[in-house]
Amino acid sequence: MNSRERLAAALSHEEPDRVPVDLGGLATTIELEAYKSLVRHLKIDVPPTCFRQFHVAPDESVLQLFGVDTRYVRPGPADKRYETGSADRVIDDWGVEWYNPPSSYYYDISSSPLQDASMQGLRSYKWPEPDDPGRFRGLADRARDLYENTQYGLVADPVGSGVFEQAWILRGLENFLVDLMLNPSFASALMEQIADVHIALWDNYLDAVGEYVQVAVVIDDLGTEESLMMSPDTYRRLVKPVQSRVWSHIKSRTDAALFLHSCGAIAPLIPDLIEIGVDIMNPVQVSAKGMDPAQLKQRFGDEIVFWGGGCDTQQVLPYGSADDVRNEVATRVAQLSPGGGFVFCQVHNIQPDVPPENIVAMYQAVADYGRYGED
Repeated sequence: MNSRERLAAALSHEEPDRVPVDLGGLATTIELEAYKSLVRHLKIDVPPTCFRQFHVAPDESVLQLFGVDTRYVRPGPADKRYETGSADRVIDDWGVEWYNPPSSYYYDISSSPLQDASMQGLRSYKWPEPDDPGRFRGLADRARDLYENTQYGLVADPVGSGVFEQAWILRGLENFLVDLMLNPSFASALMEQIADVHIALWDNYLDAVGEYVQVAVVIDDLGTEESLMMSPDTYRRLVKPVQSRVWSHIKSRTDAALFLHSCGAIAPLIPDLIEIGVDIMNPVQVSAKGMDPAQLKQRFGDEIVFWGGGCDTQQVLPYGSADDVRNEVATRVAQLSPGGGFVFCQVHNIQPDVPPENIVAMYQAVADYGRYGED
């Protein structure tokens, strides 16, 4: 069974020869410092390539070494970009300024451009240009080449943060959560405008790759470690209809399965997410409240694919021993793999402080424990 067939079986809730393995997506990759340590450990002399901030696109030699079944296609940067004149400050296509503090591995939001906006401000704001040719230049050729000349499962990475997440990035988190409660018409108008941009972006994206990919990724974090970021009622009244509009449009344009990345304690919303078209749930944050993988598999395993949850990235992967990592992987594979519907990946990206020995132990463990039909 080749990688594409293996992924197709898992997505169809059938048991392939082994659990498919993923690495390299926006929410399933490895951060730069961890990657540098890993390739030194593996004695692979290839310069790292970051596709966004410090997220690494792993070299083909690393992907093959770890038996990774997926390969990603993703939009490139727009031709028309903001310039800050500073390496530690970036202004993205939405006009949001990000700052990389000294000795930090991440960029933080330093300016939310719509934090003081009115309804009129939404109408006059300079939104991203979905038709900028830089975003999708060469993407159709890359997708076709991967489809015709390899046997990997192909995944379309997201066009950006989802309607809820992008809204609070533009407004500031506190402001937008208040909007949802006290100014719902403004919150809805902002999310609908974001949805319009996303639909246009996805139209261009899927024109290029839609016939080749098996999976299309969207990102919209809805939870904290303890709870949802809003009440279920608020979600269903305001956020769910806008998500549904974008996601149903994506699914109308491609046969690819819809993959939602949403961190945190989102179990109360899983039936809603399934209802509006989510086929795959990631990252399966096993440390969050109510996200016990065995219970999730029992409740939803026939309806949704679990992509992630293979090893905890908060405690076990960075701070455990190699044996701890192996035991964690063995447990999660046993919980999530029966009957198919599981793609192995750690919970979210491999963080900068993870020892390379633990990364190697994780992939060796899934190779050892992830075969179907074996004790």
